Amino acid sequence: MVEVINLTHLVKYFLIIIAYLLGSIPFALIVSKTAKGIDIRDYGSKNMGATNVLRVLGLKYGLITFFLDATKAAIIILLFKLGVLDENVHALGHPLIYGIVAIIGHVFPVYANFKGGKAVACSAGIVLVYSPLTFVICVATFITIYLLTKIVSVSSISATIAAVITAIILKDWTFTFFIFIMAIIIIGRHGDNIKRLIKGKEKKV
Repeated sequence: MVEVINLTHLVKYFLIIIAYLLGSIPFALIVSKTAKGIDIRDYGSKNMGATNVLRVLGLKYGLITFFLDATKAAIIILLFKLGVLDENVHALGHPLIYGIVAIIGHVFPVYANFKGGKAVACSAGIVLVYSPLTFVICVATFITIYLLTKIVSVSSISATIAAVITAIILKDWTFTFFIFIMAIIIIGRHGDNIKRLIKGKEKKV
């Protein structure tokens, strides 16, 4: 007798694929080409992220890119939060897994030769949807450090560390685990920035 395929299990794995493909959408590239007809990878830091779009194209397009990157990473988690998807039925372990997969897609996008951004905006979107309090603390940290240093990389790393500390204080250990993974990815992607900081050559924005 042929075993009936469990469609519920298929949905879980289908969402993993969707999360990666959503994360892979290179909004920095799309925005730069649509707005100014340029490839953002040829300008500024050459990074395919919101900060570089901000640096090259200005605040308006930087914010648009940030919003789109944040949304693509958080959308599936938001569907769980809103009850459109049932965590007990559709989640593969935990909804935050889909956020991590989206971040991996952003960092290694299939649509852009697997060379993507630094995952700050994506992580911000995930944190906003999952833990608004943590998001507020991260934003406050980012703004404070930026006003003091005018260096986005330092501000981003500081906000990331603040997220880890906040998750620990809240004693949400599942969230802490996923935030720690995000932090490793973000800080790792800022390796070149850290090297420039040590040499005193990191640019201010």
